[in-house]
Amino acid sequence: MRYIVETRESRDLPNIEAAIKIIDPQAEIVREGPGIHLIVQVEGFRVVVTAPDLGETGSCWEYQDDEIQDPRYTPADQQRRMKELVRLGIVRLLGSFMGKTPPWGILSSVRPTKIYHYLREKGFTPSEIYEKLLSVYGITSAKARLLTDIGGFQERFFKPPEYVSVYVGIPFCPSRCHYCSFPAVSLETHRHLVARYLEGLRTETAAIGELCRSLGFRIETIYIGGGTPTSLEAEDFGRVLQWTAEAFKTEDTVEFTVEAGRPETVNWEKLEAMRRFGVTRLSINPQTMHDRTLQLIGRNHTVAQIEAAMAEAKRFDGLLLNMDLILGLPGETPEDFLDSLERVIALNPDNITVHTLAPKRAAKWGKVFSELPLPDDESLAQVSDAAVVRLDRAGYRPYYLYRQRRILADLENIGYAKPGNESIYNIQMMEERQTIMGVGAGAVTKWVVGKEPHISRYQNPRCPATYASRIVADIAKKAQQTRILLG
Repeated sequence: MRYIVETRESRDLPNIEAAIKIIDPQAEIVREGPGIHLIVQVEGFRVVVTAPDLGETGSCWEYQDDEIQDPRYTPADQQRRMKELVRLGIVRLLGSFMGKTPPWGILSSVRPTKIYHYLREKGFTPSEIYEKLLSVYGITSAKARLLTDIGGFQERFFKPPEYVSVYVGIPFCPSRCHYCSFPAVSLETHRHLVARYLEGLRTETAAIGELCRSLGFRIETIYIGGGTPTSLEAEDFGRVLQWTAEAFKTEDTVEFTVEAGRPETVNWEKLEAMRRFGVTRLSINPQTMHDRTLQLIGRNHTVAQIEAAMAEAKRFDGLLLNMDLILGLPGETPEDFLDSLERVIALNPDNITVHTLAPKRAAKWGKVFSELPLPDDESLAQVSDAAVVRLDRAGYRPYYLYRQRRILADLENIGYAKPGNESIYNIQMMEERQTIMGVGAGAVTKWVVGKEPHISRYQNPRCPATYASRIVADIAKKAQQTRILLG
């Protein structure tokens, strides 16, 4: 649909367009011609949004915000609130006209729980925040309760700024999943890059480890991801574990995770290496428990291999296990997903993460996503609710949450854990409350600075070959920036 926007401030147009696209993702903003006319007015703490073309009923929304004058807010908070209310007015008007009630209201960001922590730092109670999520952000009561429950739980994990985490990226997989946009390449075509890549990784691991020690960082968690780290040959995989442990593992390290997303890459030799170097968590991610879907999405393994990998990993006492599932995979019915969930629950992992499928430009499916046989939004929402009930019944509680742009049915991705088995790295990485030092191709270093906090980022080259050729110069840049921001 076409929209003509009238506002005094042209700089508000991106905010207005983002709000329109929450309700109408295909919206086109034009200057003239046919279309829905939207008039946005902001006077002090009053916002009025008018849409004359929608008829007499539901053509105007206005809000006088007296609460934002609470002394706990700053002038910057007040400016932010006015933008939020503009979005709320547009979502309310257009949503009513089109019969849509987005469960996450005006929130289109990846990390909605950051709203909770932002308001907590202002001094608001969880119950006050819950009411604001309803009235200001337009979130449904179910999502507001989920967000406040997760946010409240996460607070116990936040630490002083000297605590950091480390991410080590291994950008290789056995094959490329059709939905994936992560910085990784298939060993089917790029195996020749492994040796040189590992040389660069060893150099960067040692240098960043020394930098962390020199600055007195206390490394709380380590996460080796990718890609699929366990797709490396056993000898190379063991070397990566050794370099990582020697560079970063200390008495402050309470969690050491390895991503083994492909079960066919897990074997006794690699598990033994994990035990030897102190790995505490392992992710074996089926995404579905149906062989036909595994083949459709580009994963060259079977359900039997998933079950075998879990059985092998359980022979190592003290190794916490995570399994991922994707809701909304092409060709799967709600019953298919719930069957997968029940079969995963039966394997008794310590964590279960439920993702909802989202289109990504860099994925193989990027250009053909709309042509895939996808479930309808109503079915996805219903099966998501059913999954929550089944996970709760099995003793799993939600502990971290994030979203993706254009995610199906406007849903979310949620990590569930049995109490006491939560992934601290997942919380710190998603909430951006702790500096993450990124090592390896595509790895992102996120420096968390100040009380607000402010986030600065530096991403290593995504291509393994480019990474290897530039790593010495990139180490120098990253070390300099770390010392400026945190030294």
